[in-house]
Amino acid sequence: MYQQYNNISIEFSNQNNDTFVLEFVPRLENNITHRWIEVLNLANKLYQIDDPNRFYDFKNLEHETDNALKKINKDIEIINNYHNLIDRKLNTIEDQETLNYLHNIFEVYHGHLQKQNETDFFKNAPSIVQKALADLNIDVHRCEHIARTKSLYPRFVATWYGLPKTHHYFDQDYELFTNNYKFGTIYLCYCEIGKNLYDMWKDDELGDISHATEDAFKPFDYFSADIHVKFYDSDPNEAKNEEIEMYNYYKKHKDYFIKRGYAIDDIRLNIGMLPVADLKTSLSKQQVIDKLSEFQNIKSIKPVESSTLDAFVWG
Repeated sequence: MYQQYNNISIEFSNQNNDTFVLEFVPRLENNITHRWIEVLNLANKLYQIDDPNRFYDFKNLEHETDNALKKINKDIEIINNYHNLIDRKLNTIEDQETLNYLHNIFEVYHGHLQKQNETDFFKNAPSIVQKALADLNIDVHRCEHIARTKSLYPRFVATWYGLPKTHHYFDQDYELFTNNYKFGTIYLCYCEIGKNLYDMWKDDELGDISHATEDAFKPFDYFSADIHVKFYDSDPNEAKNEEIEMYNYYKKHKDYFIKRGYAIDDIRLNIGMLPVADLKTSLSKQQVIDKLSEFQNIKSIKPVESSTLDAFVWG
């Protein structure tokens, strides 16, 4: 498949509106990368990045924890000021039962993928409340990640507001999924509204602290322009152990999954994310992190024709 774009350019800005650019080499040997670039072009023409400041773990752990609690409790406040929907605050990011409860609020009142306008609450709510509901999902996962890792894993996420999620993974795409993440690699976001097998396990949504609805389980199906860019390297042993534990969770609750039509070897249950591009830079890893600690606003993400930049490719 011919692809005229040989680079992905991401431009960042700081509070003084100075700019900084990182370039990424797309994995053009994979068919899905070409399909993703086409969707990315569409997103750039018709939509806007909905939250250009979704940076995680570039500060210290205390700051990230306090920030996560402030964000999620602000979401709750905005929603409850419109309608007294949520009966609690989050006092600690360790409270997974409350996080499951809040994620259920998001699912029920926001609505599932492409069906937001089918819920009366979301349809009638003012835009600030609609955004707070959407942010509630983001901030639940922010809290969960910090609570589980108790460490810093720098990354950022970019999604385009209103961009339809209509593109499906093909069978061969699932072979590319990995949870052995690499520094400076762009991965495709999980686009469903719900939880995949990994999240069901991590959140123990089939255990005593479950708040999930009957249709909450959503394995990988759709992709879009939305990306998750990681600036750390996974421990391969930890990645393998996670995969083992995830499938052990399936075995423990196999009746639940089989009832929904998913055998243990179903490719849609894969762990991890799908990589589509790798960072190309002459900077060291620490220099990249230091730069991104300062430039925490995404101005643009776009495919471009090949650059003459002579740099090392991470990934």
